[in-house]
Amino acid sequence: MKTIIILAILIIPLFASTNSLITLPHIETIDSNGVPVFYAQDTLPQCTVYVSIGVGSLYEHATNAGISQMAALVLSLGGSKNYPNINEYIDATGGRYTVSASFETLTISMRVHQDEATQAFTILADIIANPLFETQLIHTARFMLKQQIQQKQDDPMTIAMEKARQYVFGDSGYGAVMTPESLDAITVADVEQLWKKYVVKENVRIGIVTSLNKENVMQQVAQLTDALPHGEAVDYPVDLQNAKNTISTKKIYFIEKDIPQSTIVIATVAPSIKSNNRYALEAGNYILGGGSFNSWLMDEIRVKRGYAYSTGSIVRMRKNTGLFLAYAQTSAATTLSTIEIMENVLANFTKTGPSQQQLQWAKDALLKSYIFEFTSLRDIVQYYMWLDYNKLPVSYIQKYPDGITSVTNSDITSSFESIASGYIIVVVGNKDVKQQLDAGKINYSVAK
Repeated sequence: MKTIIILAILIIPLFASTNSLITLPHIETIDSNGVPVFYAQDTLPQCTVYVSIGVGSLYEHATNAGISQMAALVLSLGGSKNYPNINEYIDATGGRYTVSASFETLTISMRVHQDEATQAFTILADIIANPLFETQLIHTARFMLKQQIQQKQDDPMTIAMEKARQYVFGDSGYGAVMTPESLDAITVADVEQLWKKYVVKENVRIGIVTSLNKENVMQQVAQLTDALPHGEAVDYPVDLQNAKNTISTKKIYFIEKDIPQSTIVIATVAPSIKSNNRYALEAGNYILGGGSFNSWLMDEIRVKRGYAYSTGSIVRMRKNTGLFLAYAQTSAATTLSTIEIMENVLANFTKTGPSQQQLQWAKDALLKSYIFEFTSLRDIVQYYMWLDYNKLPVSYIQKYPDGITSVTNSDITSSFESIASGYIIVVVGNKDVKQQLDAGKINYSVAK
């Protein structure tokens, strides 16, 4: 039985800064056969559909790392059993079709002229019900992904960050890094099983931006949601205790590479998106290393000493856990000094926090840039899908500016205590750096 229930029509007032109020467009949240659908009416004669599935690299293990990207690439190359030439159709109609996999979601996106909407929904329903996972497409996707891995070997920053994630989180989640071996182990049956497990009503959300009226569109959506079987909403596990045990060592891992400069990454666990420290960490990170030349790391390492080619920090808080990274690229001769400075900056930042002027600078920057999350109807619909995936209320849109505004110095120092209390350090550098580590009698492990 096909059911469509309108749950809400939302007009959200949004503070983009302290003195301006912006109202976001209508977004309707609709239930279609048990699947949440987020609908926005556009003035352009087009139809854009997003099908977002709760699966990505955080759901993977070292043994199958890359399977989400492989599934996405195979679907983008092929399509479905009844529509194997989907890209020819897209080219002929001037549309767009993409399939992408991220840390937490695999998303199918199709954008066509409104006159092609009926055909687009028919094709999407067939992709859901009859994905084309054939051997030749798997081979092609595997080859392309191996090329990506090979290209990464020329980027020491990517190497350092991936290794840092592995050391902190082990073999799963953030630590599940795609390798040639993990790709070789993935079979057609594995990809089909992934599809069967995750592509179910309880694990999917749909976004639509179109000029077509709601009644017309929801009739089309019903065939898409009807193609989804029932199943279970699947979440990814996180072994936080193991990660905390790892970061408590503050261990250094060295990767030797014949390059003139070194890459340094400090990595540790950050909380989930629902953490009460979410706003303080975001504001604090902006001051510590996210805010370009005005950040603490940039000022101490590059401005005052001229050590770093680049330096900064990143904090990512996701559904079940988060990740903090501080990084710098410097010459081999200044590698150990730069590590010391990075650790001291992090410790001092946690102890004293930013000045009131720095805190206000960060707040202003974050609040004024927040509006760029909503620059188009497609951005807004995808934001609603992100909220739904993370089980955050729609009121989060409004609460975010209030949360940033309310951050105090003590909030930042308190939230960064867990960041500074435990972490690991990854260094990618040449043999001269290794000799410096040995000469300094610094305890480290050699990694490949």
